[in-house]
Amino acid sequence: MKFKEFIHSFWGGVIIIVLILIIGYLVWGALVKGEVIFSLIGPDEVKSGEISKFSFKYNNKSRSNLEDCFLEVRLPEGVFQTEDPLKQVITFDLGEVKSQAAGEESLELMITGEPQTAKNIEATFTYRPKGISSPFYKSAIKTVLLSGSSFNLGLTAPQKVFIGQTFPLEINWSNLVTKSFEGVEIRAEWPSGFSLVSSNPSVSKESGSNNQWLIGVVNPVGQGTINVQASLEGQDGETKMISLALGIVQNNQFLPLANVQAFITLVANPLRLSVLVNGDTNYNADLGEELDFTINYENNYSSSLRDLQLVAHLKGDVFDFSSIRAPKALLNTRLQTLTWTGDKVSSLYVLNPGEKGTLNFSLKLKSDWPMVSLAQKNIILEVDTTLKSANIPEELEYQIVPQASNLVTIKLNSNCNLVIGSYFRDPPALIANSGNLPLKVNQPTDFTIHWKIINTYNSLNNVKVVTTLPLWAEWTNQVAGNYGEEAPQYDARTRQVSWSLPVVPVGSGYLSNPYEAIFQIKVTPLSSQANQSIELTNETIFTAIDSFTLKEIKKTYLPLKSDSLTDKTVISDEGIVRP
Repeated sequence: MKFKEFIHSFWGGVIIIVLILIIGYLVWGALVKGEVIFSLIGPDEVKSGEISKFSFKYNNKSRSNLEDCFLEVRLPEGVFQTEDPLKQVITFDLGEVKSQAAGEESLELMITGEPQTAKNIEATFTYRPKGISSPFYKSAIKTVLLSGSSFNLGLTAPQKVFIGQTFPLEINWSNLVTKSFEGVEIRAEWPSGFSLVSSNPSVSKESGSNNQWLIGVVNPVGQGTINVQASLEGQDGETKMISLALGIVQNNQFLPLANVQAFITLVANPLRLSVLVNGDTNYNADLGEELDFTINYENNYSSSLRDLQLVAHLKGDVFDFSSIRAPKALLNTRLQTLTWTGDKVSSLYVLNPGEKGTLNFSLKLKSDWPMVSLAQKNIILEVDTTLKSANIPEELEYQIVPQASNLVTIKLNSNCNLVIGSYFRDPPALIANSGNLPLKVNQPTDFTIHWKIINTYNSLNNVKVVTTLPLWAEWTNQVAGNYGEEAPQYDARTRQVSWSLPVVPVGSGYLSNPYEAIFQIKVTPLSSQANQSIELTNETIFTAIDSFTLKEIKKTYLPLKSDSLTDKTVISDEGIVRP
């Protein structure tokens, strides 16, 4: 095989490629003999909130100048430059680095986060040797351990508290370093069942069930205290965790510097209090309904309680305070409270160990409460009852008077109705009725029937309206109105007319147009019905489920009569059948 043919063969091509790679490697080695060194230098451990210096060093020990050099530093969450805290990627344009030249860049970074966690700072040095088109990279990672905090955050709390009993919390904080901090906040994450009774200083912000205190600027070695009164609800023996975090806010981001937790175990309250409304702890009520309340209390301390005060706070616009019957109670209509004391109730003057007491009161809900806005949606009425003693039993580890509380909730059922109409002359329905008035034996006459659903406070689900037609009435298949997704249906076998709606919204007929179904029937009076009125439909049944209270609603309406039409253009006598 000739040399030229060999070069163009497969193995000739392979050998040429290998030679090119070998020559390229030898040229590269001769060009950049030596190496490029890159390192990231900084502390191994810092305190959360501490500002530390980090150095990024590069050294070109090769024989080639390096072009298009730049340094990129990536900061994890909680690590930032104080002068530009939003910048998470920092770059340095280094330009050309000559052969045997070295350089260094540095950053002062604040590192925040939970103690005993680590942050990884990543840096990449990118360069291109002169005469080479492709870039090369050198990377370095520095892991920094958060060994502590620049702040001390303490929480003093009792190990055990009585369910529903007020107890104290003390939050202490102090700056441990000689540096000022701005935008300092303390954030509390409360457990379920927690109620904040009071705070000094006051809470700055509320976020759901949690609270925030805005401390602001804290000078070197600055310190402060927050005193809280609180209560917890839950089960006997249940343990609740309170979690606090102190940090700084940078560009709307909370960066924690210190945290603390406390665990509190609930113990059954020796001062017991229970309230029933119509025999239930949670009750659903209708407008105009009378509610009977029973308050039971018991002293299970080992010593007597004196000068107790029992207050029931009624919260809701639907309560009719003019109907209250509360023997021995003082009524304050402005504050909507009932108060019992030992002046009129002897067991509240002195309640001995193991002794019980019962009080009763009643009132009605308003029978008329027109719906005027969506603020009346899904109404929950509350009766918040508190029993408090004036003396402190010896067994209490914290000096707060014994207290018990109870909250009864009452959901208001929706006030809904089916308005039924009957017309001979009905131009708005766009259905033409024909026939004779007065009614005559064996002479057909048309009527339109209207079903309009009016609803108030809660949406209704699975709504259905049903009636049946008497033997002398016929379905004409004429329907109209704002009937929703499904028009009224007729079953010829059962003679049943039905109309279904999956949902009727809050305020339908008050705040929005109501759903209304219109259908036409044709009645032909029988000879046996002469000289009397006839039924246009049999009784109508309206059923639904209150989506808020889950009450099953069922209302029955009387049959429609020919001599009592809704149509005012027809007099009653015209509904009497003539022979």
